[in-house]
Amino acid sequence: MDGVTPEPLVIADLFERGSGVPAALGRLGTDVRIEPLPAGDYRIEGGIGIERKTVADLHGSLGRSRLWAQIGRLRDTAPFPYLLVEGDDLDAGPRHPNAIRGALLAVVDLGVALVRSRDPADSALWIHRLALRQQRRSSPRLRPVHGAPMTDPAVAVLSAVPGISGVTARALLHRFGSVEKLLAAGPKRWAEVDGIGTIRAHALATALLER
Repeated sequence: MDGVTPEPLVIADLFERGSGVPAALGRLGTDVRIEPLPAGDYRIEGGIGIERKTVADLHGSLGRSRLWAQIGRLRDTAPFPYLLVEGDDLDAGPRHPNAIRGALLAVVDLGVALVRSRDPADSALWIHRLALRQQRRSSPRLRPVHGAPMTDPAVAVLSAVPGISGVTARALLHRFGSVEKLLAAGPKRWAEVDGIGTIRAHALATALLER
């Protein structure tokens, strides 16, 4: 009908079907469609991509270095990327508090907006609000992230550790090849890299290995 604003459209990935968020979005009046997405868990018309992670999944994906691949794909496919972290207690998992906070700061440094929610219903409220705001905008006022210099996510997470510069982070990655291989090598081998030493190796171990 003329003059009636249609409900905002949100596309949810197939794996989100049973999370409770699509159902809560539907109750809010959102037009929800379930489709396979190339990256992220939710898409909103106009370039918004959302990666949703429960606190437990955040701890798990950080421990397996899966987080950075997911964030990289999200940035590559969504001009306006968001990471939505769901759960009351950010420390309810095996990763050290410093590692979790350092990782989230690194995500923000990469140009990904961070949103915190309590539960699936709260996550739906955030996504619904984003969809409504985007719908009301005749033209996006935010500058697309694609215009910003791309930063290696692995460098970003290592350089988020106090005392580790971008240059030092690149030296570690050059020596070991990836964050996963670096974690497997351990602090004694990290200390052998020029510019690291035992003090910086200990700082890395505290942040990444909970030591």
